[in-house]
Amino acid sequence: MDRREFFKYSAGAALGVSLLGRTAEALAKSAEGDKYSVVILGDTHYDAADPELYHAGYTDPNPVREANHRKEFVRNGKMWAERCPSLVRRAACLVDDSTRFVLQMGDLVQGDTATAEIHTRFLDDAMNLFKADLAPDLPFVTVAGNHDLRGNDDAVITQAYNDYMPARLSKELGIPVTDSNFLFTMGPDAYLVINFGKTSLEQIEQLFEASEGARHTFVVVHSPVFPYDSASYWWWILFGNRQDSRAEERRRVRALMARRNAVVLCGHTHKTELLDWEGDGGRITQMTMSSVWAKASQGRYEVLASGADGYGSLHTYEGVAKELFEEYRPGIKRYSYANSAGSYKLFVGDEDIRVDFYAGSSPRLSQRFILR
Repeated sequence: MDRREFFKYSAGAALGVSLLGRTAEALAKSAEGDKYSVVILGDTHYDAADPELYHAGYTDPNPVREANHRKEFVRNGKMWAERCPSLVRRAACLVDDSTRFVLQMGDLVQGDTATAEIHTRFLDDAMNLFKADLAPDLPFVTVAGNHDLRGNDDAVITQAYNDYMPARLSKELGIPVTDSNFLFTMGPDAYLVINFGKTSLEQIEQLFEASEGARHTFVVVHSPVFPYDSASYWWWILFGNRQDSRAEERRRVRALMARRNAVVLCGHTHKTELLDWEGDGGRITQMTMSSVWAKASQGRYEVLASGADGYGSLHTYEGVAKELFEEYRPGIKRYSYANSAGSYKLFVGDEDIRVDFYAGSSPRLSQRFILR
């Protein structure tokens, strides 16, 4: 399928998912030579200094878990009072005439709400704040994160998200969005937005089929695709769990991405990480991004591990975890891992894709990542 057929095919809705084509003026506008930029925030965990504003009535049947969540409320309130506003102001300075939209990598809000009404207000407040402060005239696009779907009753909160966010994203993009898994195009490129906790292999296969012929394929997903170097959360990956019981689905999606030489844009780990992998007949490049500036030290770019040998080197793994890292390690070609938060600018051209990272509110470039 050539690109002309791709755009014609993806302009309508089909296959049970939202397939968004070049019908919105904001997305159809392309810079000369199909070059453009996207300003990106990682996880934001937007919250208020007063926990009662969004967390009134919140409870959890596990008292230890609830206590940990309440510590996060304090963390969020402090960072949004002291540091994160300056991070957002820095990100706003990255918007220029080449910028086509703003992207946020999930965990838009902290979640942990008691009712659908409170959760909807929480989401709306965050969307309006980022939209106004970053780029009022550009689409603001977000992908579902686990915190965005979390509360006293996860089913109720997930339904609140599904009632609010697709409609809001329809307004942002100017095209109908009917699901938290959807596809939109920017110039000749496809952006496959995946709700990692509420997706299926079939949905993802449909998105790849519908976007065949794109110049570049970007997979926008909250969770990483590759095992995360963490003693506790190494299984935080698409179709991942502690038993690796969805290994067949995980590998089939990996093969889809590799055959398309996909670029994965993700968050979830609160790290800034580049990983370049070859296998399954192709290549996957993953850029993990964070805007959770919880500690002052995260406003500096400091690499903790790098190089192919550095992947999975920060901890000792046994059992399923060890097997996972050993499965992926031979294909690692480039790798860097930093405990840093900030804002990001993605540049896309015919032959090159790069991300510029600004740690904290740094006025100067902290690191340039060459993705392609």
